[in-house]
Amino acid sequence: MRECLRNDTFHWTEAAQLSFEKVKSGIVNSAALTVFDPSLPTIVSTDASDYGLGAVLTQVHPDGIEKTVAFASRTLSTAERKYSVVEKEALACVWAVEKWRTFLWGTRFTLRTDHQALTTLLSTKGLGRAGMRIARWSARLLCFSYDVIYRAGVHNHTADGLSRLPLPLDAKAEDITEPDMVALLETDLRALSVSDFDAASGACPELDALRAQIKGGWPKTAKSLPPVVKAYFAVRDELSVQDVKVFRGPHRLIVPVALRYQLVTLAHETHQGVVRTKQRLRDLYWWPGMDSCVEDFISTCTTCRSHDKTARTYPAPLQPVPLPDGPWQKVGIDVVGPFEMATWDCRYAVTLTDYYTKWPEVAFMPTVTTAAVTAFLTSIFSRFGNPTEIVSDNGTQFTSKEFADFLLVRNIVHRKVSLYYPQANGAVERWNRVLKETVFTARQEQKPWKDFVTNFLLAYRATPHSTTGLSPYELMFGRKMRTKVNVGSVPSLTSQANKELRSRVSEKQQAAKKYTDAKRGARVPKIKEGSLVRVRKPFHVKKGLSKFQDPTRVIRRAGSHSYVLEDGRTWNASHLSLIPATSEPTLCSPDPIQQQQQPVGPQRPARIRKKPAWLEDFEH
Repeated sequence: MRECLRNDTFHWTEAAQLSFEKVKSGIVNSAALTVFDPSLPTIVSTDASDYGLGAVLTQVHPDGIEKTVAFASRTLSTAERKYSVVEKEALACVWAVEKWRTFLWGTRFTLRTDHQALTTLLSTKGLGRAGMRIARWSARLLCFSYDVIYRAGVHNHTADGLSRLPLPLDAKAEDITEPDMVALLETDLRALSVSDFDAASGACPELDALRAQIKGGWPKTAKSLPPVVKAYFAVRDELSVQDVKVFRGPHRLIVPVALRYQLVTLAHETHQGVVRTKQRLRDLYWWPGMDSCVEDFISTCTTCRSHDKTARTYPAPLQPVPLPDGPWQKVGIDVVGPFEMATWDCRYAVTLTDYYTKWPEVAFMPTVTTAAVTAFLTSIFSRFGNPTEIVSDNGTQFTSKEFADFLLVRNIVHRKVSLYYPQANGAVERWNRVLKETVFTARQEQKPWKDFVTNFLLAYRATPHSTTGLSPYELMFGRKMRTKVNVGSVPSLTSQANKELRSRVSEKQQAAKKYTDAKRGARVPKIKEGSLVRVRKPFHVKKGLSKFQDPTRVIRRAGSHSYVLEDGRTWNASHLSLIPATSEPTLCSPDPIQQQQQPVGPQRPARIRKKPAWLEDFEH
């Protein structure tokens, strides 16, 4: 037929017609695959390309013709694509043998490859010669009886073609080439007997309709089919009936509706995750929407959600802090250090920042105690007065009774941020970063830290801030600071400038919120009072230990994105992993249409469709 396309004028010849009929016959002929016969010689042919694996299971019949039992292919994962050529070829052999293990166990077969080195490496002769990865794979094949033979690549067409046209990987699949998860064991579940399966198959209305449809024949389109049978139309050519059982392919049973939940429960008995649970079921069973049923079941499994592998925390959206009404109403305080290569009297620094003006204060000290902090604040308040509110973290210097009494006497409200959530005191944390950079510069230039930081404070307070557009000094005192760079007099701050300040700060905050939320993938927390959550440990966890604390319950909401737990401590939602309420989903309704109308489990976001950019200027 290709000859007909070589010239400009199309001529349909008799040879082209014969070729066309031969292609049609090959496509529709059901004899393309044969049933497996354990008494016949079995051959597994494999090949690997840069991005896929291919394999063919064949048997040699008495007439000497090699007939195909099954084809297989898959895509290599990102890690597997980095393997060497010999490792990819060995992986193809191991994957193919384990995939068809139900056919190959207990019988001697031939393993055919186009990589000659594997005839030694995958045999007993190769023990001690192969690399560690191939040696592990070879050990996995010790339970099989086989001979490895070499076949030149030019004669290994089928496996080679399959390796270059692999099936795509499941987008949600995990890379399980090197499993590192220990299964969690629970009470043993009763196994499913053959008699139970036959009884349920015979009593299932959905399978009754399916058996009748298979025996009566399928129409050309699915429009005239009963609703319960429409879901099987796409695989109609693979379905067969044996007694009351319905098979897809040679050995995969169609599961009656009444047993689907029990089978998923059995497959998930050891809590191995979505991918492994699907793999256990796919080897032996199938029904419409099986993957979704498994995902919905596991998404409601409290044990799996309590395991570190599936526990997830998401940053909450930023909450811009409203600008105070004026200077020195709200200030933030924090402790920085210990600094590297510091003198004895500069190991720590206590920092303070005014939320309205961004005015910074710093005091270096050898140790940070409550007495040292209150002495620092007393010195600052003697110059600027007492603020209305002070914000700090939960350090011991700020949670002591001495510090609380110090603020109580001065009628200052103390706001403590959520545990291990410094973003809530962002003004002082931003200044801390600037201070660390300044100390590093002083160390690089080998200058005294205190003198260098004092000179830097002068320049910082006189420089317009990126958020307010005005200098901290100008906002604090109503006039510009006179420095070395000033020649004439400096103007004072007007009321119009104050209005522009609020507008500018609000605009900057919203822009920062939009950018940061998008970059961090922030989500609005769905945690409510009474919800079960796990707290992610904020410190480094040794290998083998859990990264999350035991489940605990939320008592009440403390803020827009912070919650008080049973122990009385307040945590931001970014440290909490929600454990869903345990429920028993109804797996796969007998009516697929009803199943679509009443979905089970969590709903996934719908795909957002939009016109491609290159069609934006297109007009009809």
